[in-house]
Amino acid sequence: MSTHRAGPFVLAWRHRRSEDLAAHTDHGFTLVEVVIVCAIVPIIIGGIALALLALLTLQHGVVQRISDAADAQTVSAYFEQDVESAANLTTSATATQCGTGTQLLGMEWNLNQQTDQYQSVVSYVKVSHGSSSSLVRQYCAAGASTTPTTSATISDDIPAGQLAPSISPAASSTAAAAGWTTAVGVTSVTFAIIEPGSSYSYSLTGVPRASSSSSQLTGVGAPTTTSCGFATPGTGTYASTLCFVNFAAFNYNEYNNATAAQQAQYGTCQQMTAAIAVTPYTLSFCLRTTVTPYPSGWIVQCPVANPPTVAAVVACPIPTYFAPPTSEAFLGNNGFYTGISGDPALYENDEGSNAYVYLTNIELTDSNGNAATNWELVTGDAESTDGSEFLTWTTDANKVFSLLPNSSTSQIGNACADPAPGAGLTGIGTNTVECVASVNSDKTGTVMLEVPSPTTLTVQLGHTGLGLQATFVGVLLP
Repeated sequence: MSTHRAGPFVLAWRHRRSEDLAAHTDHGFTLVEVVIVCAIVPIIIGGIALALLALLTLQHGVVQRISDAADAQTVSAYFEQDVESAANLTTSATATQCGTGTQLLGMEWNLNQQTDQYQSVVSYVKVSHGSSSSLVRQYCAAGASTTPTTSATISDDIPAGQLAPSISPAASSTAAAAGWTTAVGVTSVTFAIIEPGSSYSYSLTGVPRASSSSSQLTGVGAPTTTSCGFATPGTGTYASTLCFVNFAAFNYNEYNNATAAQQAQYGTCQQMTAAIAVTPYTLSFCLRTTVTPYPSGWIVQCPVANPPTVAAVVACPIPTYFAPPTSEAFLGNNGFYTGISGDPALYENDEGSNAYVYLTNIELTDSNGNAATNWELVTGDAESTDGSEFLTWTTDANKVFSLLPNSSTSQIGNACADPAPGAGLTGIGTNTVECVASVNSDKTGTVMLEVPSPTTLTVQLGHTGLGLQATFVGVLLP
């Protein structure tokens, strides 16, 4: 067998090829490659850096907007409740306030009739922290003070030049900018805020309960608790569903305990809540009475436990009186809604004056504090409208009175029967009803009116000569 051997030329070529490969391996990157890498790497790193920066910026913006949105919810939770409670308000930075800081909005309620000062005072103030500002709610429980009872930051980010809330109508806005003014007639309080950190903007609007009242909603401390009871079953068409408010806890001696300024106005508002028997419902309202002109003497027309020396109206049992055959109070007599407990009649206390009963802030709520629906407020004559006497009932402008019939065969009997021109019962289907009489008569019925879920009720117990009148208030359940 023969063997093939490589020639010298082949061996030499292989040796040179190995040397070339070794030399090529030791050379590394070329200049062109290095230049390309140096040009591309910064672009890649820059892109990544910009992406990270954008991500971090976006994250900060999202966090800021979430924080600002939380501020809006916090402010809203306080703002609407405070505005709703306000009896007086101000947007003046120099008016009396609770705590310190630049006052943007002040509100007060809960009048102490002994000191003629409001107990609950809330100030929304701007507090500066270097280049930033925050909104702080300061609450004083015992009148205006530089030391608030509680203080809470409700927004960490408001403009340095944050404007005070706007108030409608314009007349109320002007008065509030000058100092403290009544919340009566105020239709809106709007707080517009743009938070600088995220440019997040929101607007809050509240309406004082006092806006629907012709008098300030005031009160002394916690509401007075009373009851709302039913008549004996079978003594009236609605004896099982019509409850009568017991006014026995009404403050007879309000005038004697009032300050001189309050005596001039006569009568502050007494907050009351009436739990309706065997139901989860509670009626709440604020009650005050006035008398015109101021009487020279007083008489007490019914047996009350502690007869008042001075009072426009007193609470009395039903029936208020019984004097047939010339006249008598029909309600509570004649087997008509008898057995009502407590003192459900508000009775005029002077024959020479016209008395007025004001119920404001009327609400019916269930055991959870939710507003009830499909209920009616009922009011009417708790005495006897005779010669030269009249009763006038007025409620919200957007509500109307209807008659609650005495029975299926009689609307009001002869309660307002009167031969005189323009007399009788007028105004059914409107927000003002009047019962007028010019002769005495033994009554065969009484006026009973119903109005769906009103917020106010005014009753004038009137006469053109000597006379006395009385009214009642109740709730007709669905």
